[in-house]
Amino acid sequence: MRRALPFSCATACLALTIAGCGAGEGSGPAGAKATPSATSATSATSATSAHGATVRAAVAATSRTSARMTQKHRLDGSASQGTIDITGSGDFDFAKDRGSITVTLGGTATFQEVFADGKVYMRGGATGVEERDWYISDRDRSPARHLLRAPANDPEYTLRQAGMAEDFVRAGEEELGGAPVVRYRGALPHEALTLRMEKETKDKLEEMRQGLGGRIPVDVDVWVDARGRAVQTRLAFDVAGVKSVNTVTFTELGKTVKVDVPQGEVVDAPAPPEAG
Repeated sequence: MRRALPFSCATACLALTIAGCGAGEGSGPAGAKATPSATSATSATSATSAHGATVRAAVAATSRTSARMTQKHRLDGSASQGTIDITGSGDFDFAKDRGSITVTLGGTATFQEVFADGKVYMRGGATGVEERDWYISDRDRSPARHLLRAPANDPEYTLRQAGMAEDFVRAGEEELGGAPVVRYRGALPHEALTLRMEKETKDKLEEMRQGLGGRIPVDVDVWVDARGRAVQTRLAFDVAGVKSVNTVTFTELGKTVKVDVPQGEVVDAPAPPEAG
């Protein structure tokens, strides 16, 4: 049985207002670059294209399997806003679009989320408060409301954003979880940054984009393992003292994922839900 009730849960939003900022030179693809010679430009373009193809293939490989995922989104604003940490973990079968995660907002609130059959089920609230009804919404109807914050904390959304990045360079060989990986760094285009974003936030980002000279600088790092799979992504923005970093790590790729879809009374959410 479903009954419609006003959707209400604890939320924390970071106001990303940047006035009077100019585009500065930065390290990596999101920053300004020197103009290369014709020969070096051709070589660099070829390498960038190859690296981009490697990353897109790695993202596609992870999208075809399942994994244990952990995510940490840190929002660091002005002194008055402080730092907000949103963490999540759970199992996700990307091939079947099913998964369940638990999201914690800085120790003050906890939410359970279940993704199944094109829906998002969510319940939770302030820590210590008795569990409430499950809310339900169409997964594709949940909009992005914040910079680099996936709607409903959906890890597949962030993975898709990473695969849309451009201008990848090979950042080096590293170890992740004791295994060798290669890290690639690219830049997030505006259409990826505003993917499925609500109009109000999108309009604010457009103002920011114009103030920054036509592009909002967002670095994208993708770690690729020896089997050609994306095992970690990181999207990072840092301008005028406002930082937003979203890191998602994928382990136990190929694991069996069991999802318990909420049964019984489920509350229709009149507005798309968002934990935290």
